[in-house]
Amino acid sequence: MEMKVFLKKLIGILFALLICLAGCNYFFDKTGILNPDFSTYRCEPTQSYIKTRYICENPDNYNAFCFGSSRVGNIDLSKINNGYVYYNMTYSEGLPQEWLEDIELFLKHGVCIKQVILGLDDFSFRVNPQTHYSQELRLRYTDEFSFEKMASLLFKQPSFSGYKETEKSGSIFDIYRTGRVIHEYPDRVIESNVEQHINDVKFRLPKHYEGDRISETIDTVEKISKICSDNDIELIVFFNPIHKITYYDTDFSEFLAFKKELAQVLPYYDFAWMNSITTDNYYYYETSHYRPIVGDMIIKNIFSVNEIDKDIVRYVDKSNIEEHLIFLEKNRTLYEK
Repeated sequence: MEMKVFLKKLIGILFALLICLAGCNYFFDKTGILNPDFSTYRCEPTQSYIKTRYICENPDNYNAFCFGSSRVGNIDLSKINNGYVYYNMTYSEGLPQEWLEDIELFLKHGVCIKQVILGLDDFSFRVNPQTHYSQELRLRYTDEFSFEKMASLLFKQPSFSGYKETEKSGSIFDIYRTGRVIHEYPDRVIESNVEQHINDVKFRLPKHYEGDRISETIDTVEKISKICSDNDIELIVFFNPIHKITYYDTDFSEFLAFKKELAQVLPYYDFAWMNSITTDNYYYYETSHYRPIVGDMIIKNIFSVNEIDKDIVRYVDKSNIEEHLIFLEKNRTLYEK
């Protein structure tokens, strides 16, 4: 009898501990998958998962999307005045294969897509998307409920690190409106002492990537292009402005090869070369992410009725790609000198 009472108490205690653990993981959920409250500052959630889920559950809210890495999160799409309702699908290290999956899922759920914008990076053809499958920050959403995935989040070892950091970062994840990330605090710090910012030692450290998946990436972009064509979706492609330190760190010949192959598939706007944006630390938070002021320049040049500013961007297609490659080589050499 005493053993039965003991076991009942033990089971009750274990159950209570599990409830407390699940509650703690829900309240301190970094991913945003369990706790979908983004009204306050918080560390970076699993944007890929929660944004795809949000759009699939609300298919009538938006009809134009910008896909890209965390860099395109600094583009305020609400400043585009063409009648479309935009959503910024920025998420950490976003890759073309993931964008393809998202577009297919959106169409499956009845999202009426009028326009798709792709923001490519120097690592878009380097990182293998399969490496993201095991990373909590980059978990992928599917429309099939996974009890195993939910259980792993609810009953994992809790972590409280990162929450104090949000007070310093001052970033708001505008999940339920624009999709972009708002960095009010970092921008205030920069403007309070611009000289200190541009001379910060962090601008000596490149964001380094390795890998060669050019053929696979081109194949994926072709699939995106076909889906857009088949569904009467306007497709716009551009290369993000790459900070000079990261630009020089990447394998230049491979980067040129990717740009050459891409031009055979579709035209694009190329901001990724040495110009007045990429050579000025003022326009960047560090050597990976440009500031919203650059995002405004990207919008202005892609959607302007006037001619583009050839000092910061060049429009490239199969007819002028060879000329563009020569320009890029001379441009790099000029800045090296």
